[in-house]
Amino acid sequence: MKKHLYRSVLIWGAIIIALLVIYPTIGWMLMDQDTRDARIATWEAEDKERAGESHSYFSDVFFKVKRWSQCDRDQVINLGLDLQGGIQMVVSFDWQELDEEKLASFRDDDGLSDTEIAERVQDTIYEQLVNRINEFEAKEPIIQKLGTDQIQAQLPGEKDTQRAVDLMTKTALLNFHIVAGQDKTIQVFRALKERFPNEFSSYLEAPGFDGMVWVKPENYQAVRDMIDKIKELPGVIPEDTMLAFGRAPRTDQEQRYDLYVLGKKPIATGTGLTSASAIPDPQNPASWAILFSFNTEGGTLFGEATEQNVGKPMAIVLDGVVQSAPNINQRIDFNGQITGQFNAEEARDLAIVLNSGSMLLEVEVDSVDVVSATLGADSVKKGISSALWGLALVGVFVLVYYMVPGGIALIALLMNAILVLAAMAYFDMTLTLPGIAGLILTIGMAVDANVLIFERIREEMRLGHSVLSSIETGFSKAAVTILDANVTTFIAAIVLLQFGTGPIEGFAITLSIGVCASVFTSLVVSRSLFDFFFESRKLKSVKMMSLVKPDTHVPFMNWRAISGTLSAVLVVAGIGLFTMKLNSGDMLGVDFTQGTNVRMALQSDTTIQEDDVRKALNGAGFDGPQVQHIISDTTENEFMVRVGDVSLPAIEGDEAKTVSEVIHTALAPLVGDNPDNVIFESVKTVGPAVGAQLRADALWAIIWSLLFIVLYIGYRFHLKFAVGAVVALVHDVLITLGVFALFGREINLAVVAAILTIIGYSLNDTIVVFDRIREDLEQFKGRGKKFAEIVNIAINSTLSRTLLTSITTLFVVVVLFIFGGADIEDFAFALMVGVIVGTYSSVFVASPVVLAWDHYFSRGPLANDGTKDDDNKRYISSKKKQRKKAAKADNAEGEEASS
Repeated sequence: MKKHLYRSVLIWGAIIIALLVIYPTIGWMLMDQDTRDARIATWEAEDKERAGESHSYFSDVFFKVKRWSQCDRDQVINLGLDLQGGIQMVVSFDWQELDEEKLASFRDDDGLSDTEIAERVQDTIYEQLVNRINEFEAKEPIIQKLGTDQIQAQLPGEKDTQRAVDLMTKTALLNFHIVAGQDKTIQVFRALKERFPNEFSSYLEAPGFDGMVWVKPENYQAVRDMIDKIKELPGVIPEDTMLAFGRAPRTDQEQRYDLYVLGKKPIATGTGLTSASAIPDPQNPASWAILFSFNTEGGTLFGEATEQNVGKPMAIVLDGVVQSAPNINQRIDFNGQITGQFNAEEARDLAIVLNSGSMLLEVEVDSVDVVSATLGADSVKKGISSALWGLALVGVFVLVYYMVPGGIALIALLMNAILVLAAMAYFDMTLTLPGIAGLILTIGMAVDANVLIFERIREEMRLGHSVLSSIETGFSKAAVTILDANVTTFIAAIVLLQFGTGPIEGFAITLSIGVCASVFTSLVVSRSLFDFFFESRKLKSVKMMSLVKPDTHVPFMNWRAISGTLSAVLVVAGIGLFTMKLNSGDMLGVDFTQGTNVRMALQSDTTIQEDDVRKALNGAGFDGPQVQHIISDTTENEFMVRVGDVSLPAIEGDEAKTVSEVIHTALAPLVGDNPDNVIFESVKTVGPAVGAQLRADALWAIIWSLLFIVLYIGYRFHLKFAVGAVVALVHDVLITLGVFALFGREINLAVVAAILTIIGYSLNDTIVVFDRIREDLEQFKGRGKKFAEIVNIAINSTLSRTLLTSITTLFVVVVLFIFGGADIEDFAFALMVGVIVGTYSSVFVASPVVLAWDHYFSRGPLANDGTKDDDNKRYISSKKKQRKKAAKADNAEGEEASS
C-alpha cells in the first residue's frame, strides 16, 4: 500500500466523492411518487420559512447536508422528455397587433401578403424563443410551430415552471426614463389624491427614508388597475408623465412594490444592445448585476442622452417594470450596468432575455401542462431493464472468458458507470436517449480497454515472460493504444459539443465524461487491482480462455479487392436506396417532418394507457406516432398526439380522409366504439421537432469533428491512416442508412444518436488496428517485409480483441432490440447494424485504404517496408522505455523469488 499510496488515495477519493454525489439520485429513483410529493412540500415550507432570515456559515452547511441526506431534488440527475416527460407550454400571438411601422414595412418594403406576414412573424418569434430556451437550464427541449399563430415548447422535468413561463413571455422591451423630481412627484400624487381620494391614495404608503412611495402586496392589483384606468383619462396627470411599478419583491426581501413617477418619453432604448451578462455586483457582493454593451450607433445615442442628464436618476425599465433607478454620475457610452438587488437566477434570466432581443410581439400563454415521456412509460421500463440484462450478460461473459482478470474488469466497469453518473449529477445534466447512447458507447470502450490490456498480457506470457513482467509490459503497450483511441474519440466529442445543439450536445457531453472515466478506470483502477492481488499473493498466475489461436494467419489483405468491390456496391446501393426513400418522403420520422398535432380527451370509465393509443395509431397506418399523456386533475384520459402526416392519399375505392378523421376512427375502439367519446380539443399543423438550424448545426458538427480527427490521426500516425479512418466512418454510416432504407425504417432523433454512436465505435475499432500496424512497422523495420504482410500480421494480432469487443457490445444491443420495446427498436437496430459494419470496416475498409494510399502516394526508399524513417522515429524511444520496464520487472520478480 505504501508503494502506491498516492494512487490508492486518488482511487478511494474518487469512489467516495462519486458515491456522495450520486446518493441523492439513487435515493430519489427508489422513492414512490407520494413520498416525492411529500418531500417537495416539506422543502417548499422550509424554504419559505428560511427566506429573509440571516444564517451563519455553519447553519447553511448543516442545512445543505440535511437536504442531501433527504435526497435533494436539485442534486438528482434530470431525465429528458423522452424518458420522463416534463412541462408543455403553448404561447400565442396576433400578428395584426404589430405597430403600424412594422406592418407597413412588411407590406410595402417586402411586398408580403397577410398569410406571408403571419408566417414571417411566427418564424421571428420562434427563433427568439429558441434562443432564450437554449440559454435556459432546460436541456434538449422540443420547440415547434403550431398553425400560424402559436409556438409549442416542451421542457424536460418539472422544476421552475413559473421561471420558464416568465422567460418565454417577457417582451424584453428595454427603455431608459428619467425619474421625475420631487416637485413633479408631489404634484402628480396630489392630483391623484384630489381626483381619487378613496380609490387610489388610501392604498399608498407614506414615503420612507428613501423617499419612495410604495404599495403593500395585497393592494398591488387594485393600484395597478387604477393606473390602467388613469391612462385612459386625459388630464389626470401631465401628458409627459407616466407611473410605473418596481420589481416584485422576493420572499427574502421587504414585501413592498415601489411606485415611480417617470418622464413618459424615454431618453434611450435598447436598440443597438449587443450583449448582456450576469456578474456579481461589485458594490454589493450579496447581489448580482447585469453588464450590457451597445454597438457604435447605440452607444453614441446612449452617451448623448446620459450626458444631457448627468446628476439625475435614470429608471431602467424592462417591459414596463422599473428594474432599478441609479443616478447618472457621468456620460455612459457603450457599456452600462443594471443593478437592483438581483439574485443570481434573476440576473441570468434578465441577461438571457436582453441577449435574445425584444420580442416582435407580446405573447400570451394559452396552456401549461405536465406531459408524460415521449417514449411511453412501458417502453422506458423495457429499455432500461433490457439494457441492464444486456450488461449483466456482458459481465458473465467477461468473467467466464477472462476468469480473475474478468472480475477485475467488472470492478473497473462498475466504477466507470458510477463516475459517469456522478459527473452527470454534479454538472446538473439531463439524461436522454442520446445520452444513453453515449453511455453505451462509453461502456463498450471501457470493456474494449480492458480487453486490450488482457490480450497484451496474454501475448507477453506466450513469449515466455514472467507474470509480473507480462502485466507490466501489457499495461505499458496497451496504454498507448487506449490513449490514442480515447483521445481521438474525445476530440470528436468536444467538437460535437462545441458546434452541436440539442441531442448532439447531450450525446457529446456524456461521451466526453465517459472517455475520461474509461481511461482512468482501465489504466489506473485495473492496474491498481492487479498490483493488489499480486502483492498480497492472492493471485499467482493469470489464466484466460482463448478465442483465436496464436498461430492464426488469415490473409485479409489478399481479399481486399473482393471486399473493396463489395463495400463499393453496398455504399452505392445504400445511397441510391436512401435517396429514393428520402425523396418519396418515407425516410424521415416524425421528428424531422411537418405533421399534425392533436390534443384530445378519451371519455372512458377505465384508464387508457399511452401504449394503447400508440398501438391503435400504428394499426391505422401512422409510422412512429408520438403519444404523451397530459396529467390533469380534471380529465384522466387526456393525450397529446403527434403524427408525421398533414394529409393522407386517397385509398382506391374510398374517399380521401383527413388525418384527424383517421385518428378519430382508429381510437374509437378504445372508448366502446363510440366516436362521440373521442373529443378533439385542438388540431394543428405542427412543425418538425428538429428545426433547420439544428439540422445545420448537426451537419457542421460532424464535418468539423471529421476534420479534427484527420488532423490528430495524421499527427499521431500518418495522413494515410487519417484517410483510412474517415473513409471507414463514412462507409459505416452510409451502409447503415442504406440498411434502414432497405427495411423501411425511419430516421428519428434516437436513430441520429445511434449513428453518432456508430461513428464513435467505428473510430475506436479502427484506431486499435492502426496502432498495432504502427507498432509492427517499427518492429519489422529493415526485415524486408512488405507493408501488406505487416498489415495482415497486425490485423491477426488484434483479431481476438476485435471479435470480443464486438461480441460484448452486441450482447447489449441485441437484447435492447429484442426486448426493449417498439419505441427504441429503431435505435437498437441502427446500433446492431453499425457494430457489425464497424467491425467489418476496421479490417476490410480502413486497412486496405491505408495500404492503397501507401502504394500510390508513399513510395520511397523504404516503401517495401511500408514506411519511411521519419514515420516512426518518434515512437522508437517509447518502445525502448517499454523494454527497459519489462526487463526491470523481470529482475524484480527474480529477486523476490530468490529471497
